[in-house]
Amino acid sequence: MKIQFLLFPDDGDEPDHNLMFDLPGVPQAGDRVTISHPGQEGCTDFIVRRACWDLDHPDPGPHHRAGEVIVGTTNSVTVECIFAVGQYSSEEHKPAPSTVKP
Repeated sequence: MKIQFLLFPDDGDEPDHNLMFDLPGVPQAGDRVTISHPGQEGCTDFIVRRACWDLDHPDPGPHHRAGEVIVGTTNSVTVECIFAVGQYSSEEHKPAPSTVKP
């Protein structure tokens, strides 16, 4: 199943990046997702915020007739994630040290 990931910064309402993956299932809210890139030392970690399903059904109304089953389809699945720092996070993924003085 093709799933689009929208990657949000902790304090942002707009995604920084989006990536498409072919997955056997949909990550659930609270799941940790780790992404590795070829040639990159370390990885990037995210926590799933929510999954959004876009479905299409050919019939506008609900049906309860015996023997008649009309099946809809999945248009897309989008998983929204926020950044997290993990044990093996790449240096590019780690937040910059605070420049605020005490």
